[in-house]
Amino acid sequence: MKVLPALDIKDGKCVQLVGGKPGTEKVSIDDALGVARRWQTDGAEMIHIIDLDSALGTGNNVGIIEMIAADLSIPVQVGGGIRTLEQAQRLFDVGCERIVVGTKAVRDRKFVEELSRQYSEGIVVAVDSVANEVMVEGWQQGSGKDLLELAEDLSDLPIFGFLYTNVEVEGRLAGIDPVPIRALRESTEKPLIVSGGITSMSDLDQLRMMGVHSAVVGMAIYTGNIDFKKAVRFFR
Repeated sequence: MKVLPALDIKDGKCVQLVGGKPGTEKVSIDDALGVARRWQTDGAEMIHIIDLDSALGTGNNVGIIEMIAADLSIPVQVGGGIRTLEQAQRLFDVGCERIVVGTKAVRDRKFVEELSRQYSEGIVVAVDSVANEVMVEGWQQGSGKDLLELAEDLSDLPIFGFLYTNVEVEGRLAGIDPVPIRALRESTEKPLIVSGGITSMSDLDQLRMMGVHSAVVGMAIYTGNIDFKKAVRFFR
């Protein structure tokens, strides 16, 4: 299992929010590129970047993302507000290995069909949820779609896999809820990337035992609850 560091960018800064809600910043670091370089030095195999401004419709941080992708020697996976083929193309053009599509993929199956035909293994679909309802618009709205039903519906497409974030535990350092993760893992053969609530090495070990492909760790590595360098070595 790969352990991926989360680099969430808002207003040009690396931040960590509670439940994805603006104004709940527990971490705010001006030098996003410096943070990315630090995780690379500590052994990251890939950086997971989310453009929070783009996801929330308050702007974008594409310039910084381009700079990070060009600077690092490891691949980056980028998500947040990707809702057109042109946006996807630009991110691939600047060197992103995978992109994460959420709102547009949830609402428009034809869009993700077209995207996955063009880029295949480069597409990850975000199925972030609250009480098994998939959330959209930067987790600010419910989609009315069931987590497992959506994953099953999209599993026949040539996407890389799914990113699942349990919004209810995101950023709270209270541990994971294994129940929906296990159910989702059993509902699709596609690789599953999990984030949200990962607080300890024990949480990571649970994910490994459930067959999770990658674990995205944010708040826990910024607060020191998890030693990122140790986690990468242990789970590699």
